[in-house]
Amino acid sequence: MTQDRRSIPIVGARPGSGENGSGARTAGGPYGRERSGAAADITLVNMNLLYIRLGDGIDHEAHPPLGLLYLTSVLEQQGFCVDLVDYQILPRSESHADPFEIDTALAFIGRTAEVVGFSCMANLLPFTLLVAQRLKQRHPEKKILLGGVGPFGVESLILERFAWIDGIVRGEAETTLPLLLKTQFDPDRLCRVPGFFHRHIDKTVHYTGKPHRIGNLDTLPLPAYHRLDMAAYDAFGILSSRGCPYECRFCSVAPVWNRRTTYRSHDHIISEIRLLHETYGVKTVLFQDEFFYTSEAKILDFCDRLEASGLGVRWKCYGRVNLVSERAMRRMAQTGCVQLRFGIESGSDEVLKKVVKGFVFQDALEAVTLALGIFESVETFFIWGFPFEDMTEFYQTALQMARFRQMGVTVLPSLFSMLPQTDIYRDYRKGDYGGTLSLVPELVPVYVVTGHEIVDTWHVVPEQYRPYYEFIGAHADIFPGFFLFNYETNVLPKYQALREMGFA
Repeated sequence: MTQDRRSIPIVGARPGSGENGSGARTAGGPYGRERSGAAADITLVNMNLLYIRLGDGIDHEAHPPLGLLYLTSVLEQQGFCVDLVDYQILPRSESHADPFEIDTALAFIGRTAEVVGFSCMANLLPFTLLVAQRLKQRHPEKKILLGGVGPFGVESLILERFAWIDGIVRGEAETTLPLLLKTQFDPDRLCRVPGFFHRHIDKTVHYTGKPHRIGNLDTLPLPAYHRLDMAAYDAFGILSSRGCPYECRFCSVAPVWNRRTTYRSHDHIISEIRLLHETYGVKTVLFQDEFFYTSEAKILDFCDRLEASGLGVRWKCYGRVNLVSERAMRRMAQTGCVQLRFGIESGSDEVLKKVVKGFVFQDALEAVTLALGIFESVETFFIWGFPFEDMTEFYQTALQMARFRQMGVTVLPSLFSMLPQTDIYRDYRKGDYGGTLSLVPELVPVYVVTGHEIVDTWHVVPEQYRPYYEFIGAHADIFPGFFLFNYETNVLPKYQALREMGFA
């Protein structure tokens, strides 16, 4: 349902759960983290960041890094000492620092263990690689690893081209990383660790094969919230599942999980909500996974259990327009749901068919109209700039976006991004669309390259960031998501139309 929403150019408002509800502060070291540094078995660094400069102000929304928090809990459970660094906290602690200066990042990360694992999404993959390069130059003895969805699909290319990266974890690191640390990077033992890309002694890249999925997510410990200063975060997410079974051809997330979904039980989910609410004072949570609403029966069961818990929290989630029912939505609202989000993607039925959304726009119109009468807020996501989207189809989308906006719906349009694991990008590589990809720095917001954006001059590339664009341009096959498809005939006229309609 998504194309990695945080990894793409956003035109207009940005998604976010928007409410801090934490009244508690946990113990921790500088920047709200307990640092074990060089004494640890591994330093885990979250490089995902939502940071926007608005003139003299800053719009920065920090979310606890759930992936690394789950991983930290598993590693600690198995006896490893973890040094956890969340780069999101830098703007809060050093308000005048530029988060996207490499030396600033290294100063914030500080002393590290001998093994350092960076986690990032696609938009911050270039910056993360450059930070890792500088770290390796200063400490060539350290092992530098990558993980997260950012390097997915281009792991071999990264290892072939960037000697400073020692290995890349694909899939559920809770399975791979404990085994990896136990090998102490002995080449003979590395080959027996599933889910790991690394170099042989002869410098060729080897992938050890897919690990078994974690079938029952209840077997994972709760995220290591105790390692964070929870008062430093604005919004609090929860994952109820991993993976999405739908075949959306633009999606970069479902392929990571082989379009297979695993779940947590409702009681396990509610235990996490209880921890967040009673220990950290969190009042609002967002279900971040986009397959939370799987059926009416399951959502009704969750609502009944949540109500019986007596927690009284507010919550937000994603839904699918062809699955939601009025009965379920009303029950959701009764038990504290204040916002429902829909990935609609297009106002053109022809485009919806081509991207295999599984519904027509009339389904979306009916579901959104119904939801507006039930919830405090409804958000809708649209994608523009598909390589097969003609101007008539684009205007159908733009007009439907305008219609929703007039109805009071929050509309969040995004420029299509050809991330390497998407079906559409693979079709492009086969020559199906006949167009070209171009890197046009003036049309790619700084946010997409560095994670932050100077909104009033977003189309002007500051000189200090030009080397990042040059790095991207030199490795188009690793970073295709930054390149625009037929920008003169496809992207530019559509962008100009969105500006005229007030969406940009």
